[in-house]
Amino acid sequence: MNRDDLSKAVYEAHGGMSYADAQAIVGLIFDLIKSKLTSGEKVLLSGFGCFRVVERKDRKGVNPKTGKAIIIPGRKAIKFKPSKDIRSV
Repeated sequence: MNRDDLSKAVYEAHGGMSYADAQAIVGLIFDLIKSKLTSGEKVLLSGFGCFRVVERKDRKGVNPKTGKAIIIPGRKAIKFKPSKDIRSV
């Protein structure tokens, strides 16, 4: 499922809304989630799960072309933990 599929689902569920309005609402929701995650906050969607930012450490790797050992730098990543409702499916 992608953003367009979500917009279509919102549009079909609410007949009095235009498709452009449904796209705007889905876009606003994603923008809000992105802004909260970039500021370091976790996003909890009850019944669905929790998104949070984690710090990945530097790690060792191998360049597949040369076979030489390299250090892959750490970075921030998003971690998702599904709610109990989703895990039981």
